[in-house]
Amino acid sequence: MTKRALIVDDSRTAFMVLAKILSNYNIEGIHAKSGDAALEYLARHSVDVIFMDQAMPGKDGFETIKEIKEDSRSKDIPIMMFTARSGEEYYREAKELGAEGVLPKELSAEEVEEALIKLNLWGAISGQASAEEVREDILQPTSDEKLRVWLESFLENEFSPQLSNKVRKATDDLRRDTIHYGKRMLDEIAKSDKQQQVLQEVKGQTDYLKQLFKTSFKQYRLISSIFIVLLMVLTSGIVWLLYKTSELTAEQQGLYQKIAQLTAESGEGERRLSDKIEKQSESVAKLLTEHVGNNVSTAASENEGIYSEQGMVGKLVGIESEGSRLTAKSAYGYLFTVTPQGRLAQSHLKRYYIEPGCNGATYANALAGLVLKLEDNTLAYTELQGYALVQRPVSWLDANQQCHEYSENEEVVLRQLLANDERITGVTDTVYYQLN
Repeated sequence: MTKRALIVDDSRTAFMVLAKILSNYNIEGIHAKSGDAALEYLARHSVDVIFMDQAMPGKDGFETIKEIKEDSRSKDIPIMMFTARSGEEYYREAKELGAEGVLPKELSAEEVEEALIKLNLWGAISGQASAEEVREDILQPTSDEKLRVWLESFLENEFSPQLSNKVRKATDDLRRDTIHYGKRMLDEIAKSDKQQQVLQEVKGQTDYLKQLFKTSFKQYRLISSIFIVLLMVLTSGIVWLLYKTSELTAEQQGLYQKIAQLTAESGEGERRLSDKIEKQSESVAKLLTEHVGNNVSTAASENEGIYSEQGMVGKLVGIESEGSRLTAKSAYGYLFTVTPQGRLAQSHLKRYYIEPGCNGATYANALAGLVLKLEDNTLAYTELQGYALVQRPVSWLDANQQCHEYSENEEVVLRQLLANDERITGVTDTVYYQLN
């Protein structure tokens, strides 16, 4: 099912770039150009996540978050800041207001993916496919799109506030001086009969105000010159980035050649590992013989079969000298052991784990193509064509379902235990018997 993300940003470019990446993860991007537009949308619709810009016309990102969290209909929606702002103080303030984190506007698909996993909107927890399944053909933003988003964010967060402060300060100074000297002129006119002198003073004050306006105009011209220089620097940066991109492409070709060389060299290592697995598999076969029975003889005839209520299940391949247990091979090639009562014999093989705390996949020191009955009366099997791991386990499970840390130093040949599937093994937990 498609999820929806509300992207609150006055930049159309920033919205399109983020929405493009989110589409890889089956998430639809919805655009709100301001905090008020976002609040109006949330009053009528629900979304799965909100990406919030900081600097916007009207309400900024923090003011918008406060109103969202105060509304019972939207307070539980996770919010991720989407801005060029940085620094520990900003991150702390964003989290105190209820944001889950900060996604920088110099974004990449990897950063967006990490944010989605953190918000439980992608990966195993959300029930979606793993990240590796979409990474090969994932839509990445182009260099031009990234640059446009970064430039808009820089002007919005760095240059615009400085320019606004300069203009506001100059305007405040002008207004304050105008009021001050205006009051002085009115006081002088009211108190003095020397109108000519007052007029001269008025002329002097007027000249001062003209000079003040000229000074302010020079300040505006200076700020404009700085802006032009900044644009020239950014243009030079773009040219440099294009040059570095060509260098990286050449380095990438060199890496591909190195990988091919390493792959060829690893062939010899794989052969040595295969020999090691083969030798240790012989010891596994010996161990299995000890668990199945120490005195197993070959079945009298290859035609002897083992049956269930549904008919012949497989061939009888071995029987203990005392006749207490039978060893059979199913029609699909899987070995299993039957007790005198006709039920599958329980296995006491240790169960190993390559993760601490007996978590993750379960492994056993067993042959390939083997069906086992575990202590909890469930059936498990090792794949007939499965591979083996030769490594040191991290933890193991005893017959009482107690987990222990693996303390021995030697490596073990491990095969993964899978839940039995009768369609694969041809074996089920039923009553078996042999026709005489």
